[in-house]
Amino acid sequence: MNKKYLLNLLLTAYFATFLRFYFDNNFFISIIGSFLYGFFVSRSISKSKREILLSGFCSCFTSFSGFVDFLYQFIIQGYYLKLFLYLNVIVILNLIIMYIGFQLSRKFI
Repeated sequence: MNKKYLLNLLLTAYFATFLRFYFDNNFFISIIGSFLYGFFVSRSISKSKREILLSGFCSCFTSFSGFVDFLYQFIIQGYYLKLFLYLNVIVILNLIIMYIGFQLSRKFI
């Protein structure tokens, strides 16, 4: 692998992580990250740029680690049905937003 490619990947991942911490709203970040992921997937860009955007930016920006603490509290309190419902809503909503990003990107091609 190229050193320049790895450096760009690393810098993009750091930028996305700092941006995620700056906003400090897991739901908002999750929606934006899923939209961007769907948007970039359907774009016709070079393979290296696609890998940097999807593996570097979107994977760090859309990180669901913020939801882990939120859902862990439901486990501790014994709210297993609530845990199941929230987890499914998070996943389904993000898939829908990703699909919307994918469809909008295809309209702009």
